[in-house]
Amino acid sequence: MSLLSSIFREKVSKHKDFRMRNESEFDVGYPSGFLNFDFINGAIIHVRSEERNFKYYSIGVTDGSLITVIGRSGCGKTTFIIQSSANIIRQFPTACIFEDSIEGGIIQNRKEALSKFYGEELKKRFVSRNTGITAENFYERIKMIHDMKLEKREEFEYDTELYDNVGNRIFKLEPTIYILDSIALIMPGKLTDEDELSGPMATTAGAKSITDIFRRIIPMLKTANIILFVVNHILADVNINPMQRKKAQVSYLKPGERLPKGDTVIYLSNNIIRLDDKTKLKEDETFGINGSIVELTLVKSRTSRAGLVTPLVFDQNKGFDPELSLFIMMKSLDKINGAGIGMYFGDNKEYKFSQKNFKNKLKDPEFRAIFTKEVFEVLRSIPVEIEYEDPEYLLNNEIMAMFNVS
Repeated sequence: MSLLSSIFREKVSKHKDFRMRNESEFDVGYPSGFLNFDFINGAIIHVRSEERNFKYYSIGVTDGSLITVIGRSGCGKTTFIIQSSANIIRQFPTACIFEDSIEGGIIQNRKEALSKFYGEELKKRFVSRNTGITAENFYERIKMIHDMKLEKREEFEYDTELYDNVGNRIFKLEPTIYILDSIALIMPGKLTDEDELSGPMATTAGAKSITDIFRRIIPMLKTANIILFVVNHILADVNINPMQRKKAQVSYLKPGERLPKGDTVIYLSNNIIRLDDKTKLKEDETFGINGSIVELTLVKSRTSRAGLVTPLVFDQNKGFDPELSLFIMMKSLDKINGAGIGMYFGDNKEYKFSQKNFKNKLKDPEFRAIFTKEVFEVLRSIPVEIEYEDPEYLLNNEIMAMFNVS
């Protein structure tokens, strides 16, 4: 162990300000319920210590992170966030979701269908508002949640039953979800209360204040395990000089696209998830539902590599379907044999199906077990484990050693 690090840790352990004693917390993943997304955003953790040597999958979204979901209107951004949020908190009986819906939000019945929380349970799990939302009171609410959770840490802390990479048990505060829908419409209270439209300077000042607020929010998210989902829209980027091609704000934005509210939220986001509705689905075709196949692109990730793509099936009535999404993933990877009404997995020709009766076939325990096994084999191969290299064998060291020969 480093002499300086040992002396430093001993010194700060006695410091009155607990922030001086803090060191980086090990990340924990929370599955969204859409396993093909969870695994492309996941990682393999290798635990190494004198007592332990094993690996496990950490998938989903990271504790205390900022997740920005982008896409054109109607592609399912809010639906994806509500379903994912409900799936994350479901395992924690006292956890809840705070929702600031400036765009008007989703009606109660729709929210019940998406979240699978009904009646009083929905009221306990969601703290929603769709009026009086300003940048300042958005910040104040997150600050309140942060302070309350830290003040009663012993009531919110739980044993994740996971270990960090050196074998220490990981304890976290229960996750809290905060949804901002959308960042494109949030404004400072001063501009919200004005009777007349403001000029460009006021708009610029408003954008700067929102930037400052997000910079102040980020440290609180990790400390109190608040997962912040932010909806953002893809807007047309007006280029004054058509002969000069502008560099995109972030990779995987197409030419002529931009995100509102500047670059700060892009930089601060742990994940940027892009949704593009690609193929329309009709009730009398394919799966027997009205909706679309949506392409999810991992534009930015701090746990995986950017640019990974996976499909999701969007049912206009029930939201995104996790089982049909896995089916489309398997189909896109050529993991389904046969065609039409004679599709089958692996060598299991006795369990044939069609796209339209696939969901119904999943009720058969034997067919469900076959599908589960096939999906497992695909998902387990997605996250890439970081290989550990012995620094003594790095090529740079060998080359530099040649310079030191007298």
